[in-house]
Amino acid sequence: MRLAITLLMISVLAVFVVNNVNAQVGSTGIIATTNKPVYQLGDKVIISGSVAKVVDNNPVTIIVRNPIGNVYEVGQVSLSNNLFTHDFVIGEDATSGTYDVEIKYGDQSGKTSFVVLVSQMQLIPVGDYAIKVRGNNTNLIKYSDVSISTVDKSVTVTVNASAISSGSVMQEFQIPKVIIDAPGSLLVVKIDGLISQCVQIETPSDRIMDCMIPVDATQLQIFGTIVIPEFGPVAMLILTIGVLGIVFLSSKMKIKKPFY
Repeated sequence: MRLAITLLMISVLAVFVVNNVNAQVGSTGIIATTNKPVYQLGDKVIISGSVAKVVDNNPVTIIVRNPIGNVYEVGQVSLSNNLFTHDFVIGEDATSGTYDVEIKYGDQSGKTSFVVLVSQMQLIPVGDYAIKVRGNNTNLIKYSDVSISTVDKSVTVTVNASAISSGSVMQEFQIPKVIIDAPGSLLVVKIDGLISQCVQIETPSDRIMDCMIPVDATQLQIFGTIVIPEFGPVAMLILTIGVLGIVFLSSKMKIKKPFY
């Protein structure tokens, strides 16, 4: 009798433990990471992870909250086996601080986080567009005198980095694809004629490069396979209107021969 009671108690305890373990897995069960811990404006965030158990065809829901707790990004992605990936770009309206990520799938959930640093920014005008440059020490570097080569498919920028005391400064260049692009390939970057190994990613509209600018840099060149014409669309429109205006006025000002 005692043996039967003991066995019954062990069975109940085992069921209790198993149920508890399953409950813990069910209430968490999701592992997620981001492609890097710290981002700047314009960076692409890639959230990837896995669920412990696939239960249905419903999507994984991802909610990103900004440093004050407001929802910044919401996404729903399908599982591939038990894996998921979601990406988005840090917009111009982002603020500095820690962003919390909540992932839910059925009764499974997970969390991760990342940091956004809003750094200094300056613009490099190129025709009717502009290259955005960001960095913690962007004010130490001045960019000017932009030239376009439709022969080399390049953009050349004069650099003044003399304010850097020593070493190099990391700069992030957000380049609209309408300025320069290389579909299916990477842009080639040269600093003072030497190829620079810049980390590159792309969004649907921009090329984003992280490059180290040395203290003695004087010239930055970016090479692609497509480059903006030397006359942008607005300039071409003005030129066209001007030419048509001249033709119209010329036709009105023709002197008619007198009749005798």
